[in-house]
Amino acid sequence: MQVKNLAVQARLRSQWESIDLGTALARKYWLPLFLVWLLPAALLMGALAMLFPGAPGWSMFAVWWLKPVFDRLPLFMISRALFGSPISASAALKQFFTQNRHDWLLWITLRRLSPTRSFDLPVTVLEQSSGKARSTRISMLHRKHSSAATWLTLTGVHLEGFFLVAAFILIYLFIPEQIAANIDWQPIFRGETLGLEWISNVLYLFIMAAVAPFYIVSGFCLYIGRRIELEGWDIEIQFRDLVQRHQREHRPRQRGITGNSAALLLVFTLSFGFLASAPDIKADALETSQQAQQHIDEILAGEDFHRVEEISGWRLKERESREQKIPEWLIEFIEWLLNRSPDDDNASTSSWGPTIARIIEILLWIGVIAGVIYLGWRHHDTILKNLRWQRKPKPKAAVPETLFGLDVRQSSLPDDVCAEVLRLWQTGEQRAGLGLLYRATLSHLIEDFQFHFGDHLTEAECAQLVHRRQSEPAEDLPSVTAPLSQFVQQLTSDWQQLAYAHRSPVDARMRALCQEWQEVFRNDS
Repeated sequence: MQVKNLAVQARLRSQWESIDLGTALARKYWLPLFLVWLLPAALLMGALAMLFPGAPGWSMFAVWWLKPVFDRLPLFMISRALFGSPISASAALKQFFTQNRHDWLLWITLRRLSPTRSFDLPVTVLEQSSGKARSTRISMLHRKHSSAATWLTLTGVHLEGFFLVAAFILIYLFIPEQIAANIDWQPIFRGETLGLEWISNVLYLFIMAAVAPFYIVSGFCLYIGRRIELEGWDIEIQFRDLVQRHQREHRPRQRGITGNSAALLLVFTLSFGFLASAPDIKADALETSQQAQQHIDEILAGEDFHRVEEISGWRLKERESREQKIPEWLIEFIEWLLNRSPDDDNASTSSWGPTIARIIEILLWIGVIAGVIYLGWRHHDTILKNLRWQRKPKPKAAVPETLFGLDVRQSSLPDDVCAEVLRLWQTGEQRAGLGLLYRATLSHLIEDFQFHFGDHLTEAECAQLVHRRQSEPAEDLPSVTAPLSQFVQQLTSDWQQLAYAHRSPVDARMRALCQEWQEVFRNDS
């Protein structure tokens, strides 16, 4: 994910501005987003119609419940379009199963009725986060914009309902009065006309597909706005533009000091801006303490310190407490325990022996059922393995060839990485030398330690993944040592300083990095 390729202006927006931006983008890309949502849903409805022709209500409910599955393709399309690499609807449809492979079960069970679904879905689809990492990310994102995401969901639900009612009214208006007067409407309202139910299902399917692009893209723009606020994309882009403009203007005269000049120019600009925007506040000169006291008394006697506010609002009406009647089901249950018929008023009271025995029997059955459930959950891996119902291993993710504009293939690296790095450094090619060391590090982390670095990650996020593996090792993945994690953090910091701020490390620092690179990858290989 290249921030510099963002198709919209990266700036801080309010939650309602972000939703408005999503509405504008949805209008621009509405037709392909509508198609990639509608076609899979229509195929599912067609299959359910053939399998269960007599259950149109349940078929419609299944399509409605699987909305998070159909929402992923429009989200994938708009994310590619927003970052400068749009794809066609046919290419997106080929990615249907790929995009729905990650964390799909929770989205159609526990998270299905989440009011912030459109705001949370990019964390799963684009960041590929799950488990504790997803919970941490969601809690950070929800500190702002979660209320707007909830209102967005409520608005989408009401829009679908309004459009459905409007469609029925429009159809009714086209029916001639002579025919409408002879129609028996009661079977239609009671749902006894199977054909009309399927027609209404198809109509509602088109309405859901028409509203879905606006709902999905608006939630995605809320997510993008929150990331701009958290990660400072607008500041990063301004830094890039400032450095590039300064390089173009001063490359012939001051090639060697572009980084320092840009930094000085930025500091001067910010300082001048703060000074220019600072309010001109001057205190009145008070000569004596009596004048000061008189001035204080005048202020305290002013309206600001004697303002009265009247606040009104809704509150619950106090009601007298009424005795709650014993529920009928509880009475019947107690009578069943006592083995006494509710109609037999003259029956003698049963002895307590059978009653206690029946209660103990119920408790034993509850304990047995709870024990079976616990043992099944505790040993479900072994049970599934013995029954050969275990999940298929996830296909190995494709190894990226480039990250951050750097070639991370093993075949592109020289035989002696450190020797080539020091040679480039001594010949004055500092960026090429440190870039070679950084991409060699990424290549070894991908090949030897099975890290899945995607285009949506930044350099700092890649370093955080390495540190997370070191602090929370996974059983099925190679472990990361503390020296390797510390080296990746230091190298990432030096690379960012050189790549974005044009501040090169000293020669001794470079030789130390090469020595640490040889030590960590020789010991961990």
